Amino acid sequence: MTNKRLICILLGLFVGVLELPILTVAQDTPPAPQFLYRSNNHLILMDGYTGKTSTLPIEVTEKDYFAWSPDGQYLAARLYQGENNDYCLNLYDVDKQKWTNEKPISCTVQEAIYSSDSSQIFYATSDKSNAILWKYTLSEKISHEVYRTTNGNESYPSGVTHLKWSPTRRYLTFEAYNWITSGTLNSFIVLDVESGKYVSLNAPASYAASYDPIWSGDDRWFLIILQEEYAYTSAILITNHQGDIYLFNSDTGKEYRITYTPNEREVNVRWTDEGKIAFSLFTEQKLTFTLKEAMNVKVVPYDEIVQPDDIDAQDYFDSIQQQGVIISTDPNLGAWTTHTQQEPNKDVFMLNIGALNSGWPTSDFSVPISDPNQSGTVLIGWRPSNYPYTKE
Repeated sequence: MTNKRLICILLGLFVGVLELPILTVAQDTPPAPQFLYRSNNHLILMDGYTGKTSTLPIEVTEKDYFAWSPDGQYLAARLYQGENNDYCLNLYDVDKQKWTNEKPISCTVQEAIYSSDSSQIFYATSDKSNAILWKYTLSEKISHEVYRTTNGNESYPSGVTHLKWSPTRRYLTFEAYNWITSGTLNSFIVLDVESGKYVSLNAPASYAASYDPIWSGDDRWFLIILQEEYAYTSAILITNHQGDIYLFNSDTGKEYRITYTPNEREVNVRWTDEGKIAFSLFTEQKLTFTLKEAMNVKVVPYDEIVQPDDIDAQDYFDSIQQQGVIISTDPNLGAWTTHTQQEPNKDVFMLNIGALNSGWPTSDFSVPISDPNQSGTVLIGWRPSNYPYTKE
């Protein structure tokens, strides 16, 4: 082989290398939101972008409840036991597709709620007389008692219900109740989860009382409307008490009554951005006119008539279109159900998933489901994700 020919071959190989396609690493694409629902006795995960479904390898019933952990890794399962309306609590790892514990964390469980970082679960159990609130730590797989009722017995048991977090997750709130002949006496408990200390408050009359706190920005205070009598729908008791506003300190439980108008209703109770307390008083003014008085009402110039605020049409239609829509971690994607009657006595329910960024929700995928309102265990919801989706 001559030197000239060798040089030509080497040059050709070098040019060929230059012309080879350059391989690039594909950019990360947003993970598809996943919606979990129950179909008969199975749990189904649906890909929100493609509609592809996968079935979790566990059998469930319509009386079993499931809730996503805030980090999207686990499902807290309350599995119905059929005795005394009790449930057994366990955790299911969705990606590993297995239970985290061979045996349930606890049975006789009524309610359960995650901590914000998914590291703990607070759950309530019953011993047929009293209720106990527990804190379960996932890393240690150990439960510790944090609250217990003491006034119950087998004939009139006490319980714990309505577990909820304050906005900053510093306080766990719940209602502690005690059965009496015709209903329950209800107290409101505010538990500081770090210190384990709690305060208890009661409405002026705790029979059938309900509690809905309105928290300050730092959770150290909350407003609440309390009535001196409560209407109880399954009994004869009827009340026209409208309630009054109270201010409570979250740490000490000290109360301050703000209004003394049980015959008038306070609405839009809130904290302002400056930390002030604001509300509107809803009053009714009854007027009577004789025929002569009606004919001689003084004419008010148009510019002196107080007009209602203008409606923002876009905000109005946005709120209408999103009624009943469960928005995913991708704010442009949502899920909703529809109900049709194809023939007499045959109702058809569909789960729809689709885009929210153009006019009314547009369905991309639809699957038949059972009546979502019959048991409340058909729609579990979107899997939580910390991916930074953007609004289109």
